[in-house]
Amino acid sequence: MNVIALDGADNAGKTTQLRLLRRATGDEVRIGASVHHYQPRWPRLSGAELAHWWFTESRSEELVTLLLDGYRRRLDALTDRPGWVVLDRGLATVEASCVASVMIKDDCSARDAEALVARLRAEVLGESAPDPYSVLLGLGPAAEGAALSVGRERGADERYARYQYLLHTALETRRDRHSAVIEADRADIVAVQNEFRSHLSQVGLHVRPLLGDVRRVIGLGGMSESGKSSAGEYLRRRFATTRLKLGYLIDLAAARHGLADPYDEEPRLLAELVVDELDRYAHAHYYLLDYTIESLHRPDITSELKRLLGKRLDVVYLDASPEVRARRSLVDPAALARNDEVKRARGADRIAATCDLLVDNSGPRPDLELVLDRLMTGATARPAAASLRVTDPLELAAPTALRHAAATALHGIRTALGDRLLLFAVAGSVGFGTADPELSDLDVLVVVETGCTSDLAAELARLRGELDAKLGITVLTRHELLMQRCDSRTYSALYSLGQGRIGCQYVSADLELPDFTRTQRHQRTIEYLARTLHEIRRPLLGVETSRYRLYKSVLNAAKMQLRLAGVEETDPAAISAEFERMFPARGRIRIPDREEYRELGMDEIAAVASSVLHWFEEYLTGTPAPTTADLPSLTTV
Repeated sequence: MNVIALDGADNAGKTTQLRLLRRATGDEVRIGASVHHYQPRWPRLSGAELAHWWFTESRSEELVTLLLDGYRRRLDALTDRPGWVVLDRGLATVEASCVASVMIKDDCSARDAEALVARLRAEVLGESAPDPYSVLLGLGPAAEGAALSVGRERGADERYARYQYLLHTALETRRDRHSAVIEADRADIVAVQNEFRSHLSQVGLHVRPLLGDVRRVIGLGGMSESGKSSAGEYLRRRFATTRLKLGYLIDLAAARHGLADPYDEEPRLLAELVVDELDRYAHAHYYLLDYTIESLHRPDITSELKRLLGKRLDVVYLDASPEVRARRSLVDPAALARNDEVKRARGADRIAATCDLLVDNSGPRPDLELVLDRLMTGATARPAAASLRVTDPLELAAPTALRHAAATALHGIRTALGDRLLLFAVAGSVGFGTADPELSDLDVLVVVETGCTSDLAAELARLRGELDAKLGITVLTRHELLMQRCDSRTYSALYSLGQGRIGCQYVSADLELPDFTRTQRHQRTIEYLARTLHEIRRPLLGVETSRYRLYKSVLNAAKMQLRLAGVEETDPAAISAEFERMFPARGRIRIPDREEYRELGMDEIAAVASSVLHWFEEYLTGTPAPTTADLPSLTTV
């Protein structure tokens, strides 16, 4: 018999959790309602009349017998055929309810109430009635849990409050009888549901996690022309979020469930249906992680979505003065006023009082984008010291002179800046372990507090006079790093740092790193490749450059093309070989490795650059790769 019980006190969230489970499992699982639905002798009462009968009019033995017999009848009704059964309140919760009720009705001790319930349980269910696999939704210690239960009940009186305390206490004494306990007071509804599903999988009932493919949701609210669409589009372009409209999800739910007017539904139920539709969409598009839901227009539905999603949902309300909104509007003032009237009637303006972030969007667009950058990057930031690999500069896999130069640079910059230095990382070929003692520069990435430019400039001037190696440095402030305000090349170095492909030589304990995603890196790689092709083209058009710089640009172009194909190479010989293997082309001059480079003059490197650039130009047009006859003026290496 595949029976599972979801236990817990009143208002612990059992009914909501079972509704969410039912939508996911359909007919695969039979959900057992409360025991009184299976008890034909249960009085047809509700509200105050039922409470009076329960606590005053009925006898204790009568009430306990009816509850236990209802539990037995429910099992009989649901287990008459194969399949999974999930009960709303298992035997432990039914017993705890009986004990708490008897203590109030008879004004007796817990010991006497337990004895009565144990005797009647043996009579009704037998001496060895088994406990099913059960999961308890806990609300913390008895006093705190009872306060939560009472706070969620409309019109609760003193007697109900005492009953809840006794019920929570009786459940606490039965805690060890449960197969698992979920602390439901510490998590949002969806998180509790997913923990419940993970416990179900332990006994063979496998249900995929709810919103398991969703990392984050940004809900955008505001009046007409407040900037919701602009914010949603910026987040899509900058952070690869997926834009959805609340009305779209509600329309899907209405069509799926045959709702003539979905807004007639209770807000909590409509919010659950919205989450269900989001889950279906996200599961079908599992490669998408972050979402915006635009046009939050009802505060009650918004509050219920927040209860369901918790910290996974950030509600952002965009505010702007009527004058600013009127200037932005594409409709005439009368139409804008009518739109505002409709939104106010729905309560759209009241979302501002309960949102997670209130944004004054009366200023220029960069102000809004800065706020959104902080919102997106701050939420996913993690301590850098816990995630980065720290290596001594003298232990770098690099030539001796470059290792000593790195150690000298680190010491000098730390001395000059003190605790204003937040990160020091050797990047480039030295960081990746592919440095050439004659050709490679020392490329360093540092993160500093604001206001360090003058002191850092003075120290760099001193270091360049002391070091044998050429020092190249990229500087970011703490906030530039956190909001990823950097060029594509620096982003690539930071991504490699975050992935552990290179290490850092110093990191401050309080520095935070943003989340560098594959999606963003792919876009940055396209930008990096475009920049590199521009760097190749400039000297071919007559702009002065060095032979090695042009060679490095050609290597970087091939390296970025390989990265777009999912291949990471840093050694020049490996880059050349993989580029030839993955992107073969007749007539294109092969990119030389470092040893071959040393034998070539500027004209020959320019010929390689021209050949590779020509291939990229043809590749981007989608035309066939050129043959040798197409490139008569180029010298083959």
